[in-house]
Amino acid sequence: MKLLEPVTLGKLTLKNRIVKSATHETMAGPNGECTERCVEFYRRIARGGAGLLITGNIFHHWVGHNWPGQLGLDCDELIASYRPLTKAVQAEGAAIAAQINDTGREVHARYTRGHEPRAPSAVFEPLFWHRPREMTVEDIHETVESFGHCAARAKAAGFDAVQIHGAHGYLLNQFLSPYTNRRRDQYGGHLPNRWRFVQEVYQSIRRNVGADFPVLIKINATDAFPVPIGVRFGEALETAKMLADLGVDAMEVSCGCYESGMTTIRGPLEFRLALRTVAEAREANALSRAALWALAPLLRNLYPFRENYNLGFAAAVKRQVKAPVITVGGLRRPEVMESILEQGQADLVALARPLIADPDFPRQIAAGDLSPSRCVNCNICIVHIQERPLQCYGGVIPKPARSRP
Repeated sequence: MKLLEPVTLGKLTLKNRIVKSATHETMAGPNGECTERCVEFYRRIARGGAGLLITGNIFHHWVGHNWPGQLGLDCDELIASYRPLTKAVQAEGAAIAAQINDTGREVHARYTRGHEPRAPSAVFEPLFWHRPREMTVEDIHETVESFGHCAARAKAAGFDAVQIHGAHGYLLNQFLSPYTNRRRDQYGGHLPNRWRFVQEVYQSIRRNVGADFPVLIKINATDAFPVPIGVRFGEALETAKMLADLGVDAMEVSCGCYESGMTTIRGPLEFRLALRTVAEAREANALSRAALWALAPLLRNLYPFRENYNLGFAAAVKRQVKAPVITVGGLRRPEVMESILEQGQADLVALARPLIADPDFPRQIAAGDLSPSRCVNCNICIVHIQERPLQCYGGVIPKPARSRP
């Protein structure tokens, strides 16, 4: 099977083409340090046979921190906490990449240790109910350098690669989007200017890790708004071409953001459960909570699950670039994954929820069992991401944490 064949990303050779896509774990220590629980989580997935594991988003500075329990590499003192993680994964025969991110405007100020949320432009954020501060050029330069230093720490910690998070409505995506980037300087306006920040982040990372260390990126094909705002596919394709010309070692093609209705995933979303478990939802004003509670049954299936929902975008990117392309989103059947690779629509396939549900899914495929993933697409793992460490619930909504003995 092509799915089980080795593939090379820059100077890194993976044993197969199955990638564990990044997902926030809620397992870090209070300062962003990697914990034993996080090590064991990734060790188990590596033992299950995936070729490359990508961590949940790691913050480079507390101004870009977005969730409780988020991993961080904002200082050298944290490097040692990651070495058990990288060694554990590599001992199981897999490679591991650190995904580096900055949340930008997609954050509540409670999580940034006193730093005011900032963004390319001061565009009101309706989910977190604030207007971020517009970044100065000095802010931009400091952030660019901080990404590079974070990548250097990841390399020192033993990671095999880094992935830049340029998708899902976070800071790099915000610079690319004409909806959130309304600047009138060298970082705003037409696409070459909006892309400048992404280019500088990549170049900073490359300077810090060297020419031979793999640098991947995750991009949005579209922000998936119901109206024509945000990143749209035509410009995303141009961005992909520029990234390939710049020298990225692979690109993962995703879609969506919080503000367009959690369009990063498909399947039911338990909004009433979110109102009980997500801190920002619990503390929203009474009118907003009442409205969301009433609309929850209608919103629950706003984006029904369908297989391979980003494949068309990934295949279009693949036709235009020479860099390896990773498709992600709704991959559940091994024979479909194999067909995607055989037809040249992508070079690798990335899974998150299927490997949370069953870390041994790749091993099962390698043994010749082509049964679909056990993931039932309930998305309860996503709704509970603030309150509990990442795990599979198998469609069963757990009792509130406070009611447990």
